[in-house]
Amino acid sequence: MVNYVHVGAIILAGIAVAVADAIIKKTAVSGSFWMAFKSPWMIAILLLYLAQIVFFVYVFMNDWDLGIVGNLQMVFYSITVILAGFLMFGENLTIVQFIGIGFALVGVILMNT
Repeated sequence: MVNYVHVGAIILAGIAVAVADAIIKKTAVSGSFWMAFKSPWMIAILLLYLAQIVFFVYVFMNDWDLGIVGNLQMVFYSITVILAGFLMFGENLTIVQFIGIGFALVGVILMNT
């Protein structure tokens, strides 16, 4: 039986890292490496990465398999990064890529049955 709290923690872990990565890209395109690194956004980025660690510790303390957790986290990370790329940076997807997202979501369902 699927524990939805654990699945929610995994989804939040993926989203936390994806948002952190999007913020890194946003700060990186604004100037040099050191300017990006000294950005006040780095505190938020570090907190988001720390949140991912907390979510993973919680899930692994509840005896989830590494392969399942990694796969679920990657799917939700990917979806969030795709949305961030579209909304923040104007990136586009092809029909084939949309189909790939659909297959990934079907994989999430199959991994949790």
